[in-house]
Amino acid sequence: MRSLLLLMTTVLIIIGCKQENTQGITSTGDPEIDALSQDIIKNPKDPLLLYQRARKFYDKNQFSSAIVDLQAALKIDSLNPDFYHLLSDAHLDNFNSDEAIMDLYKVLKIYPNRKQTMLKLSELKVIIEDYDGAILVLNDLIKIDNQNAEAYYMLGVNFKALGDNKRAAASFQTATEMDSKLTDAWIGLGEIAEQNKDKQALKYYDNAILSNPQAMNAVHAKAYYLQNNDKVADAKKLYRDIIINDGNYEAAYLNLGLLYMDEDSFDLAYEQFNNLAGISPTEYRGFYYRAMANEKRGKVGEAIKDLKSAKNLFDKDPKVDEAIKRLENKK
Repeated sequence: MRSLLLLMTTVLIIIGCKQENTQGITSTGDPEIDALSQDIIKNPKDPLLLYQRARKFYDKNQFSSAIVDLQAALKIDSLNPDFYHLLSDAHLDNFNSDEAIMDLYKVLKIYPNRKQTMLKLSELKVIIEDYDGAILVLNDLIKIDNQNAEAYYMLGVNFKALGDNKRAAASFQTATEMDSKLTDAWIGLGEIAEQNKDKQALKYYDNAILSNPQAMNAVHAKAYYLQNNDKVADAKKLYRDIIINDGNYEAAYLNLGLLYMDEDSFDLAYEQFNNLAGISPTEYRGFYYRAMANEKRGKVGEAIKDLKSAKNLFDKDPKVDEAIKRLENKK
């Protein structure tokens, strides 16, 4: 009996060692990750190596592996806020928002006035639609630093989400006065002005572009404004500029294609929707709108095929089902 117990204990110890080192010795086939794994075997007490490998896992959407590495890093160094921040991101992307929030509160327990963490916490609360909670965090941040432009910008985001456009505009305005390079704050001002039918919207969008000419979301905001205010030629030019500068900007292909559809330029519309389906094969709208263009081009069979692809990607849009039924009857 004693021999059996010794044998079982030995087996458990061996298994335990294997489990503890699995993250260090498993080959993934990824040269960067495997190189880090070898370094971790040689330096198992170096938390930065675990953090670096966690970052690689995270970038490759291997969130569970990233979480394991970060938890191991935190056992070695429980005071590094960067570890907690990446762990929060990994938990969030792994569909565990509660843990993601707790990770950031752990940082604030150690560093109560850490502004970067407070901003990140407010952003996370926006993601889970806890706008009141985000505002409380931001108010605490402004008490610490009343010149923090990003905090005012985030206040604007939350007030806008709550439908309080007056306070949202005031917050965005304060943010831009403190930092004229805050592109998204200018866009926020433009969107509110546009809702209010205020022609100042165009000025705000121009300021957004001036704040960062490489920010294609600012160019898109202006293009969409022009599109909605009967300046279609100017909007089309901006959409083409976006595509030249960023070939993966999906909304530019979509909106440009829709403008071509309105002009009965169905071949040109098809080209844009075809590009959209190519750069984003998991986005159903590219296939749906390509089907609409194909229908107008007299290619009913190809249109039905595209619609079925769209339905496979997303089966909750009734327009897709209606179009399939209509075209199958037509065929």
